Amino acid sequence: MPRSKRQKVVNLTSVKKKGREAKDGLIEQVQTALDEYKSTYVVSFENMRAGPFKSLQREMREDSKFFLGKNKVMGVGLGRTPEDEHADNSHLLNNYLHGQVCLLFSNLKKEELLTEFKGHEVADFATAGTPALHTVHLAKGTESLEQFGHSMEPHLRTLGLPTKLNFQKIELLADVFVCREGQILNVEQAKILKLLGHKMGTFKLKILCHRSTKGKFTEYDEGAHFLTQYNAGEGKAAKETEMKTE
Repeated sequence: MPRSKRQKVVNLTSVKKKGREAKDGLIEQVQTALDEYKSTYVVSFENMRAGPFKSLQREMREDSKFFLGKNKVMGVGLGRTPEDEHADNSHLLNNYLHGQVCLLFSNLKKEELLTEFKGHEVADFATAGTPALHTVHLAKGTESLEQFGHSMEPHLRTLGLPTKLNFQKIELLADVFVCREGQILNVEQAKILKLLGHKMGTFKLKILCHRSTKGKFTEYDEGAHFLTQYNAGEGKAAKETEMKTE
């Protein structure tokens, strides 16, 4: 029996996958930016927020350009080894292209960038994986959750809070520590803190390393308060460690 044409599966969305052409385009853009801008930075970010980041991009677009592509693809544009690097010491940037980072090409100095970054730090609700800034405790009874309507009770229960309805009020059946200071938040804790209005996350950017057009490469270690420098054509055996002068 022939298959009915009425039983066709129709995709209502059409998403075009980024193929080889898009990757090649990103590689080419990275290499072009290496030649055009005075400095290349690898910048890490915490609690990424689209709004503040786009605002930062707009204000810095005259002398800076951000790349948030796949780290491995951007690494190909920089070069992975001294033999295939696009510019002197550009392959050293690859050591920092992992995790939540982006490439920043700019004509600004480090101090000017830090000022721009500081001006765009925004307090926001923490996401899972963020350490808690302070302890949040909810006392047993109806007062801790009195800001929520009775319709929220099932949702609060799914987040792990021991609750029940008591005359159309949400009652907490036991004392609960939503989080303790320094604890890494999970998904449920982050959602509860957002409902309670506790902002424990801050959108911020941090410079990890820098490469100049002359090939001078600098690694910044904020924790140890020192920096390590490589000049163009020098290997790791010739590195110099100097105290930061900031």
